[in-house]
Amino acid sequence: MESAQFSSEILLFVGTGILIMVALAMLVVIYTGRAQRRILLQRMETQAAELRHQEELVQHNLATQEEERKRIASNLHDDIGSKLGVLHLTFHRLRRTETNTDQYAAMCEEIDGLIATTLDTTRRISHELLPPTLEDFGLQAALEELCEGIRKTGAVEINLDNQLERNEIGDATTELNLFRIVQELCSNTLKYARATRINILLLKTPTGRQLYYSDDGQGFDPDTSAGKGLGMKNLESRAKLINGNLTIQTAPGQGFEAKIDY
Repeated sequence: MESAQFSSEILLFVGTGILIMVALAMLVVIYTGRAQRRILLQRMETQAAELRHQEELVQHNLATQEEERKRIASNLHDDIGSKLGVLHLTFHRLRRTETNTDQYAAMCEEIDGLIATTLDTTRRISHELLPPTLEDFGLQAALEELCEGIRKTGAVEINLDNQLERNEIGDATTELNLFRIVQELCSNTLKYARATRINILLLKTPTGRQLYYSDDGQGFDPDTSAGKGLGMKNLESRAKLINGNLTIQTAPGQGFEAKIDY
């Protein structure tokens, strides 16, 4: 009798142990499943955020391209178009004028001047689209030319230090995008920062190369529209085009720093 009772207790104990083990196993399975679902949801949210970010960059790129087209169209219409229109009218007046007169000579001078200024405007627009110095002599020479142009304005002191050889900087696409980045940053500094000094540095890093830019201007809050506008998105997009990473450090009254590691 006692033996049967002892056997029943053992069976009960073993059964209880098995039930506890099954319950624990189920809890582990449930917990693991939930953890995996959380990880999967986090990955999906991260991927969705990256997709949204890429879509934003594409939209900003398209907006930038459209603004660039409008600017070029405006330059062509307002500068070259108007000059060619005046040139056309002056030429027709010239055809109706006697050749051996002062008026004829004045018109010839006027036409010559219009042709010269139209050519200058054409060169300027072409230079803005693709600086010939960049194409012919590389980023170093193009940045020196850009800096010299800024120095001549007297608006700000600018320093350029390039520690890279041309073959270390990258291919033509990399040089063009780095130049556009510096051009955009300089433009922003001159327009908004009220700075007295700009520093531009190209250097090697343990992981690759870096473009460093800073000014001692008034800075801004990166969480405001100034830090999230089209200009900053365009800079980030250009950095991604060269497989680079853009980091910005700024605050009101503390100047501005940008690093592009690529």
